[in-house]
Amino acid sequence: MNSSLCRGWVIHRRLLPRVHAFRYPVGMILLDLAEQDSLMRLSPLLRPSRFAPLSWRESDYLPAWTGRGMPLDDAVRCLLREALGEAPSGRILLLTQLRSWGLWFNPVSFYFCHDRDDRLAAILCEVRNTPWQERFHYVLPVLPGSPREFAVAKAFHVSPFLPREMEYRMRFLIDAGRVHVQMENWRDDHLVFQAGLDLRREALQATSLRRHLLAFPWMSLRTVTAIYWQALRLLFKRVPVHDHQSSEHRLAVGHCAVEESDHVRTDPERR
Repeated sequence: MNSSLCRGWVIHRRLLPRVHAFRYPVGMILLDLAEQDSLMRLSPLLRPSRFAPLSWRESDYLPAWTGRGMPLDDAVRCLLREALGEAPSGRILLLTQLRSWGLWFNPVSFYFCHDRDDRLAAILCEVRNTPWQERFHYVLPVLPGSPREFAVAKAFHVSPFLPREMEYRMRFLIDAGRVHVQMENWRDDHLVFQAGLDLRREALQATSLRRHLLAFPWMSLRTVTAIYWQALRLLFKRVPVHDHQSSEHRLAVGHCAVEESDHVRTDPERR
């Protein structure tokens, strides 16, 4: 299978206006959307039932399209075509957390979209905010030969503790053994916040899925709990709360970063 399980760390570090940092172990799946049927036949622990130990349902993703019955891979291409004028026709890999015991929560899911020659052509970021449960989509076109580093104006209010008037700078690395995602928030040439995923890939098999469930039995609940616990810590540190701003649009298109910065190239775990 092209799909794999991913295990590693999620890392957050805030620099302004108060220093605040944490990291948690995390388990995710990198799913080839063409292998959904194979995924569902892999183990009795994974079922479409809402209350299964692990569950996969297309309708959890891009619901504006899948809620009308459109297959998820077609929905991804529809959104990319809307943003870029055309959509790559190759495989699509989705990095996400599976639904766990009926609970589904992903702050962000990443779709790595390839062309017919299996070259990465675009990255779609499906973002949900807390606590408003809205969705927004950032489309990042990958230019041949360019570094997978991107800049895009923040167009969606994600956290009450960060303003919307910022710029995202993102970096991606994906190969046979590792997935690394780094995102930074910049404001007025100052690095305010950075988050990263540093994951190791493992073959997706029935045995590895059982180990995954034992290691991360309540992954979705752990994610939600961690978000609200860290929010409480930020309140204790008197980090300002920003009013929620609704977005007028549902997607934004980024661009390859022309000027590389030391911050963009640095692994947040090593800072």
